Amino acid sequence: MNYKKYLSGLSIAVIILFIVSCAGGTTDEVKVYPLADFSPVERKATSVEEGKMVELNIFTTNDEHGWIFDWDFAAESQRMSRGNPRPSGLARVSTLYKKLSAENSNSMLLSAGDSIQGTILSYYYNFIENDIVNPIPALYEKMGYEAWTIGNHEVEQGNDVLLKIANEMSERGIEVLGANDVWEDDNSKPFFSPYYVKEVDGIRVGVLGLVTPGIPMWLADETHEDHVYLDMVETAQKYVKILREVEKVDVLIGMFHAGMNAEYDLAKSKAFGVPPANASMLVAQAIGAGPMGIDAIITGHSHKVIDDEENTEFKDDTTNMVNGVKFVQAKNWGERLGHVKVSVRGKASAWTVDNVSVKTYSMANVEEDPEILAYMKEYIEGGKGYAAQVVGTATQDLPSLRSYYEESAIVDLIHETQRHFSGAEISIAAAFNPSLTIAAGDITVGTVAGIYIYENFLNAVELTGAQIKDYLEFSSKYFNVITNDNVDSTPLVNPDVRGYNYDMAQGLMYDIDLTKEPGMRIVNMTNLDGSASDMDKT
Repeated sequence: MNYKKYLSGLSIAVIILFIVSCAGGTTDEVKVYPLADFSPVERKATSVEEGKMVELNIFTTNDEHGWIFDWDFAAESQRMSRGNPRPSGLARVSTLYKKLSAENSNSMLLSAGDSIQGTILSYYYNFIENDIVNPIPALYEKMGYEAWTIGNHEVEQGNDVLLKIANEMSERGIEVLGANDVWEDDNSKPFFSPYYVKEVDGIRVGVLGLVTPGIPMWLADETHEDHVYLDMVETAQKYVKILREVEKVDVLIGMFHAGMNAEYDLAKSKAFGVPPANASMLVAQAIGAGPMGIDAIITGHSHKVIDDEENTEFKDDTTNMVNGVKFVQAKNWGERLGHVKVSVRGKASAWTVDNVSVKTYSMANVEEDPEILAYMKEYIEGGKGYAAQVVGTATQDLPSLRSYYEESAIVDLIHETQRHFSGAEISIAAAFNPSLTIAAGDITVGTVAGIYIYENFLNAVELTGAQIKDYLEFSSKYFNVITNDNVDSTPLVNPDVRGYNYDMAQGLMYDIDLTKEPGMRIVNMTNLDGSASDMDKT
């Protein structure tokens, strides 16, 4: 088992430390992950100064996806979106955090996860140049991060990578959170710390970490061997009670790697028999705010902007307050920095939260921190060097722009590569990046990363012709039904289906009849030689 292989390399001294350092809350000891056991710390209530006002400033990022600096490894230039710069990256976040933390007292910096996968640089140091400290723990320490909730993209790297990075975080004083990530053989034992506790200006602050339980429906079993992901609401109810009654925190912040919109992926979650994948709002509905509840929830996973002015997860149709609990999310790739401001007053022998406000700050007009760029220079040069390695040649430009609507050379490349290495007759794949053009000439590792920004698993499965047709019918939900009556008023694409979920097939011929409903629109399905497809053939 992967975690056992990792532990086998630890010294006896570290094993002893591992056993004694698994209690909850802040400790001077370095925790070793996975935890062998976990126990809360029974604390006395903090001393309250009647009338004293304390302001806490909690800054957050999420879904950084390895964007240490603002760089497109495929284009070998700053990241662009539709021809325009899109300022991002933790080097910019560092500049802004230094400014804001100097202007705001009692500042903390936290991450809601999906941090270690998403760039060529991340892949290089996760799997190739992996005998040194990973750049993300090194950078987090330099920037002053205090706690990190793991995300599904952490789990996707497998136990070996995840545990290496988690322990490098721990060695640098960064708490690794995931209360509902538990041992398969004992669901009462968390793999990582359920929460982080810190005393700030006499106020005891607790940060509860939860990860999306949708992981088993997205990832291969071997990536999360020995892990089970429990329901977020039930886990939150358990640990909120512990944090309030045992750890006696005065302020409680949730930091969840899961979106607000519980309906998104809900049908899929039910089909897979896993708890709702995006249950952050459900937690707030069940627990609420107040002295025994949650004061604010930091979310991730959905790559949205959520603050007191916007809630793009619901297209601004829903506020960011649920049952008295404020929500914040700082989008992704270091494009924004989140800020939770909590005002606390000593009143009637208790610290009382008077107000919570949240905002997010854009990286537009924020320069990259030269200190961070210098500190990360060797990592950056290593990632750029790996990305520049030539792996092939394109004899002509390979555009992806219209690949959702017509056959394209870039999708042919994906399909033929998959068919070659799997030996399958038929390949099914999506075009992840429709704005990419591979220019004629050398194809580098960075170019390949432009096709799919996350490394993926290639799986070969046996399907009948009928099952393939059913799958293509399901995939065709990407398009709306278009008829003579609505052709001028209805958009071609269904906005509820993301482009990377629209799969196309190669190794057969078929048409999509847009005038018909999904389930009846895959027509003229034939073999490449024009003969009719055998629906019973495997």
